[in-house]
Amino acid sequence: MKHTNYIVVLFLAFAHLALGQVTLAQVRQLTMDDAVKLALDKNRDLKVATLETSKSTQKVVEARGYALPTVAASAQYLYYFNKQVSFLPGSFVGLGDDQVATFRVGGSNALLGGVAVSQPLFQTSVRSGIKVAQIDESATTEALTTVRANVVTDVKKAYLDVLITQEQLRLQQQSIARNEQALKDSRSLLAQGRASRVDTLRAFVTVENLRPTLIQLTNRIGITKTILKQTMGLDEQEAIELQDSLLYNEALFISPGTDVFLDAVQARPEVRRLELLEKLNQEQIVQQIAEKQPKLSAIGLAQAQSQANNFQFGDYKWPVSSYVGLQVNVPIFTGFRTNSRIQQAQITRQQSNTQLANLKEIVRAQVKIGLANVEEARLRIQTQQQTISVAELGYRITRDRWKQGIASRLDMSDAELSLTQAKSNYLQAVYDYLTATVNLDKVLGKIK
Repeated sequence: MKHTNYIVVLFLAFAHLALGQVTLAQVRQLTMDDAVKLALDKNRDLKVATLETSKSTQKVVEARGYALPTVAASAQYLYYFNKQVSFLPGSFVGLGDDQVATFRVGGSNALLGGVAVSQPLFQTSVRSGIKVAQIDESATTEALTTVRANVVTDVKKAYLDVLITQEQLRLQQQSIARNEQALKDSRSLLAQGRASRVDTLRAFVTVENLRPTLIQLTNRIGITKTILKQTMGLDEQEAIELQDSLLYNEALFISPGTDVFLDAVQARPEVRRLELLEKLNQEQIVQQIAEKQPKLSAIGLAQAQSQANNFQFGDYKWPVSSYVGLQVNVPIFTGFRTNSRIQQAQITRQQSNTQLANLKEIVRAQVKIGLANVEEARLRIQTQQQTISVAELGYRITRDRWKQGIASRLDMSDAELSLTQAKSNYLQAVYDYLTATVNLDKVLGKIK
């Protein structure tokens, strides 16, 4: 019996170990670069934008198709309850010249089949339509680049949100650990008669007041990870673990040249897209004007027809008729529709010009703000690095003085709070710096 119990316990231990290994295997380890690559592959907004580029490519194929011949086959069957009537002058059948003779011709069953061909020879709107489709394809590609830049930026910022929340949790745990140590020291001094009961109670309350924030930060980590997974396009149930750390890296920022604004305007896909839309609107004006011009096409038809009073198809005669020719279509009056479309295209072009000028001013402001934010965060980091050193020294001195009975418990709490605040400010400054560099890369059009 004991042997059997031993086997059961051993089996459960191995099962638990195997289950733990499976659980660990399901946790996806992510660096920031990994998160970006996953987002570029799985993000749903990016997939929609990619499909839009495929659709615009097919629009080019469609536009070119209007310059190709159109071939259509047709077939028709008719059954006449009353046969067709033909009219002839009365003199043909011995009647007076002022009379009309009628008689029925053909069979009850009529069949008709043929092939018609039409080839545009001169149609200016076709050429303009191809140009419009090609420009639209290029504009859609720039829109895809914009979506890609937005996705990369959003993923990096979401990744940084998780990192700073984890660091804030770690900072809070350190604060609790320091206060717990202070509570332990206070109890020891109380037992020695060197500290008051009030100081011990105050130390206990301080520790307990820090715990709710610990719970909030723990919950916030789960929320920020959920946002990151949604941005990347991962399933919400999938577990992830971040591998990077929230560290200050001055090399991330490279001071731009004097023509930073011009470089940003040339690199931003949004600007290039609006420039293409302006060309697109101009070509649409040309396309609408072309609708007023004549259209010349080559046409041809070959058809066979037969009629009979029975369904003996083998006995049917199938005479064939055919022709080729030219067809000219000259627009004369279209109810002012063409003129209205021309006016609409001209107004749309004016709108795109205004939007382009406005976007350039927005880019100018974004570049200025982005550079200022990076520089501000850098200065805050340098300041907070010194502040942390001073706060740590102050905390150690105050702790030693408190243990010697020279400093009060209130002095001890202030020193610990100052140290925690200094580290929190430094952490926030590093986060702001990294976020500002991510935003600046997007503003300068460096995200490809």
